[in-house]
Amino acid sequence: MNSKNFKAAVILLAAAMAVSPTASASNNGTTSSRETAPAANTSLNWNVKLGNGVTASLEQADVWNQDSGNVAVFTLRYRNGGKSPARLVTYFPKAVLPGGDVKAANPITKDLAKKKVEPGQSLSVTYYVKTEQASISGMKLVMDVWNPKVKGYLERVGSYRIPATYSAAVASGAARKLSLGGTPVTVKAESLEVIKYDGKVYAKVGMSLTNHGSRVWTDNALNPYLATGSGSAFQLQREAGTEGVPVQPKERKKVYYITEIPSYLKTTDLRFLWTETDDTLKLDLPVASFKLPKAITPQWDVPEGEAKALTISGQPVRASVRQALLRVSGDQAIWNIEVAFKNNGKKSVTIPAYDYAIKASEGSLYPYEAEDRGALTIKLSPGEERAITLDMALPAQLDQERLRLRMIAPSGEYGTIGKSADQESGSPVAPTEMAHINLPLAYFSIPYQTERRSSIGVEYPPQSPQGFAYTLESIQRLPWQDTDLVVAKLRLRNPHETNSILLPELTAEVIADEKVLLSAPEVIAEEQGSRIAPGAATEVYVMAKIPYTNDIQTLRFRLSTQQDSAKSPFLTWTASGHAQSVERLEQGKPYSIKTAGKRSELQERRTIIYEGTDSDIIYSEFTLASSEQRRIQAPLMKGYFQGTSGQIYEAETVQPETPLQPGAKQLVTFWARVPKGAGNDLQLALGTAMTGNKLAESGTEATGIMSVKKLTLNPIRPATSRSLTQLDWYPYNISVTKLAGSLQEGSPTISLNLTFDVKRTDSITAADAGHKLILTIKDSLGQTQERVLTPGTDIQVPGTRTVSLELTDEQYKRLRGGWLSLTLSDEFQNERIIMGSQTVNLTFYPNSVPDSEW
Repeated sequence: MNSKNFKAAVILLAAAMAVSPTASASNNGTTSSRETAPAANTSLNWNVKLGNGVTASLEQADVWNQDSGNVAVFTLRYRNGGKSPARLVTYFPKAVLPGGDVKAANPITKDLAKKKVEPGQSLSVTYYVKTEQASISGMKLVMDVWNPKVKGYLERVGSYRIPATYSAAVASGAARKLSLGGTPVTVKAESLEVIKYDGKVYAKVGMSLTNHGSRVWTDNALNPYLATGSGSAFQLQREAGTEGVPVQPKERKKVYYITEIPSYLKTTDLRFLWTETDDTLKLDLPVASFKLPKAITPQWDVPEGEAKALTISGQPVRASVRQALLRVSGDQAIWNIEVAFKNNGKKSVTIPAYDYAIKASEGSLYPYEAEDRGALTIKLSPGEERAITLDMALPAQLDQERLRLRMIAPSGEYGTIGKSADQESGSPVAPTEMAHINLPLAYFSIPYQTERRSSIGVEYPPQSPQGFAYTLESIQRLPWQDTDLVVAKLRLRNPHETNSILLPELTAEVIADEKVLLSAPEVIAEEQGSRIAPGAATEVYVMAKIPYTNDIQTLRFRLSTQQDSAKSPFLTWTASGHAQSVERLEQGKPYSIKTAGKRSELQERRTIIYEGTDSDIIYSEFTLASSEQRRIQAPLMKGYFQGTSGQIYEAETVQPETPLQPGAKQLVTFWARVPKGAGNDLQLALGTAMTGNKLAESGTEATGIMSVKKLTLNPIRPATSRSLTQLDWYPYNISVTKLAGSLQEGSPTISLNLTFDVKRTDSITAADAGHKLILTIKDSLGQTQERVLTPGTDIQVPGTRTVSLELTDEQYKRLRGGWLSLTLSDEFQNERIIMGSQTVNLTFYPNSVPDSEW
């Protein structure tokens, strides 16, 4: 037969078989048939010779139950040992049904493109046959090949009955390397857990996947099922969600699947099965199945000091209760529990927002209600450990020693669960929406200790393996505008002998008396973001605001690190709400600022009182000298005056904004208006201003104050000089070096000339505080006039300049001499201090007298 006739005959024969796939086995025109007897074991053992050096071997076979009936699937591998291509269209595999009917097997859609096998090559083709048979066991397969020399053109070359004991599933504990979506993947069934919880039963399957390919692989193209020996099937849901877990090249991951099962279902002889949807055929075809190991009950109880092993996104993670502190407030037991997670994998992992609850031995359950669930989600790099903090209030009458912390999967994590609605047919149904599935992961025993108040000056051990030993050095309560500042000073020490520890960026919460959350908390730490050497220590300040009228019994401080929206606990302590008294600064001793880059000293120069009619002004001058080796922007100073009975007078600060060179000084002034006579018994509390978690600088708005020390003041009243020389108008020294007044007979004007010599007494930078230099002139008639002498205009600062003034009054026409009394005063905020006064006699110039007549 020529090639054209051959092609036509094959096409016609294939078409006839497609139209009428069922035929009698005795009328198939086969002249020779070789049936292979089943092997003694339960593996598939069929190799059939197809002629011309071509062979076919059976690799796998299975049956899958679905709504349209059962579908048998088997895979044949063709090997061409001949010298010419083998055309697959000449081979006709078939299935013989139990009643004797024969059905042609057709390639699945993705294998339709496979047409021939080249010499020396091999390829596999998967075929499907619709059948009423629910099991592949005992099914008979036959192979016919095109042969124009036999009747009917088909020659039977082999047949094979699948052993009755055959199972398509890979044996429990064994692995199989599959080609899934073109990627070689080794798959192994690792575990089967049967979970009885909340009146329901769940099966959780763990599968090991190893990607041998060069691309990322995920199982989202496959449909996972839990199948029973009787043929029932339950659709499984991926623990990681519908997208599945990506498996990187050369990576091995353990992934989990879960479904709800009937309580009466026997958990022996279960298998995990993947199917793949053939959209063209509208069929689900089995891909591979694995016998599951013996079902076990999960161990949820985690003893004290131990960790729960989890697998999250394929990465091993250990969860543990790191520490728990208990304190009692009234009829409530308040728990602070730290749950730590450590990523032991090689890739970053995100810890989901698990649901937490306290389970009491009495049977009651107390869920943890998070204000921000996003704070429970944390991202961990490989090897990283972080913790979350749970604060919970429970009734004090519970047995606090027998409580357990329950951790369950986030609500609805598994989404939908499929069930088998027809136990007789075994056909799986589509997944149906369920209420939230809350499956426990662990019940942690709580290793707690009763929280104690931190005492001042006592070092306490670290609260975590990589934490700092800490010492509460002071707690101050300081006046600030219309509120009070609570400022805690903490000393952190690295207790390790060899390893440095990172001091992270910190945030703070401060709670008073277990109920009042203090506002505007700030953390000031010079070395945030730096590593602290073994044995070294660093200082941290925590500052927050509270209404000044509030009395405080206890203060609770909580330091945390922030990453994205998640907080991790860093340090927690409770202290008495009774603040320490502010440290006193010895008389004459400077106030030292030791912050790197701001090191300087503030030294009192003098304190004076500007006396008013019904109030006074207390005015303190300080010199601030830089101790740095480079030019700096000086730290902003703040202060307040305090009376003997506790009255607080907020001080205004006058400070230059000009940078300081090394060793240079600037004048810093504190002043306040106080009741009449109160300035004699005041103390000045001063400190460095803060803003935005750091030292404030001149020109910025301060939000708080720290490192406050108190100085007892000794106000002075500068003596009034009897002359207008060497007058102290700091930082200047003023002298009137020439003074002359004159009067012309009959003139209403007195002329006055003053020569001012102004010298700078100190190399210091000063800001304009608003001082005025007032010249008061009193004449011999008792009349007084005032002039404001403006620096830079009327007088040169520094320098020498003559000021000429004219005093006019009609009464001066009658004078033939007299004097003027001159007074120089320092005026500040409308109050004055007389610096000096001096009297000058007037020079009288009479009019010319005509010559006398002789």
